[in-house]
Amino acid sequence: MTNTTSVVTLKASGAELVSTTKAGVKFRDTYKEAMVLLDVTVPATAVGDTLDVYIDTSTDGGTTWVNVGHFTQVLGNGGAKKFVMALNSSNPGASAVTDVTSDAAAGATRQYGVADRIRSRSVIAGGTASFTYSVKAFLK
Repeated sequence: MTNTTSVVTLKASGAELVSTTKAGVKFRDTYKEAMVLLDVTVPATAVGDTLDVYIDTSTDGGTTWVNVGHFTQVLGNGGAKKFVMALNSSNPGASAVTDVTSDAAAGATRQYGVADRIRSRSVIAGGTASFTYSVKAFLK
């Protein structure tokens, strides 16, 4: 365990029209906790447009990904938003066993911390939805 703090970009700022899964970022150091920032600078404009952003981690070199958090859903007509997600393995809660094929509910985390890599993925819904956003992880 190091006392190093690092910042990694999981998704650089830019417009997205379709759902995406970003490549995972592998760490050189070991981290116990993370604070992840979702910064939506330009939302879509229609009421029915939505953006869901998930944070996943992997313990087996990127073969299997476990969802550790799901940001609050961003609505197309909701304006610019910033959300922060805290991940820390010191208190995993009452149910520390998770089906790796499932996702956390919107606005929820699974407190497993982070393994040796992390990634973001998005689900964009709506007719012509375009969201401009970035995702950064602050690791400690």
